[in-house]
Amino acid sequence: MQDIEILSELILESALVPHEYEYGKPIIKLHEEGHKNSVSFIRNIPTDALVIKADEFPTPKTFFKGDKGECKRADFIIISEEKKVILYVELKAGPKDSSYIIKQLKGASCVISYCKEIGKHFWNENAFLDGYAHRYIGMVNVSVNNKPSRHKSSPLHDSPEKFLKISSPHHLQFNHLVGL
Repeated sequence: MQDIEILSELILESALVPHEYEYGKPIIKLHEEGHKNSVSFIRNIPTDALVIKADEFPTPKTFFKGDKGECKRADFIIISEEKKVILYVELKAGPKDSSYIIKQLKGASCVISYCKEIGKHFWNENAFLDGYAHRYIGMVNVSVNNKPSRHKSSPLHDSPEKFLKISSPHHLQFNHLVGL
């Protein structure tokens, strides 16, 4: 069974962001809950990509103390089996220090680790979500802006501590976020 099929069976429809189309090409529209003017568009998203609202995963505050930020989660997780990549995306409409965003990205990574174990144990797929590249992205000061954003090249953003920081992101390309 394909990884995306398992995830589609595992995750509720309400926790997913549907693809939209602009000029016949797939895009996704991400917005931070509680900030109606905060929107980011990611263009040329792979057709197989699953976009998960990570903060729909219930916070484990009744189980964990949360002193180290282990109850936090980033806003979105984007998984493409075709590209073999998992993107963890945090949107911030207001200023936050990097340590706060890092904790949220780590928490979203833990959500995927949990899903991975569910797939292996309950779907009996021992290689479920194995071999994927992980990319961490913080989009800060997200607000409506008419001009396309640019981001500088940076070291590979393959850990929460080295996340790709993008200011005022609105018209992003999937491959740029992955680092292709």
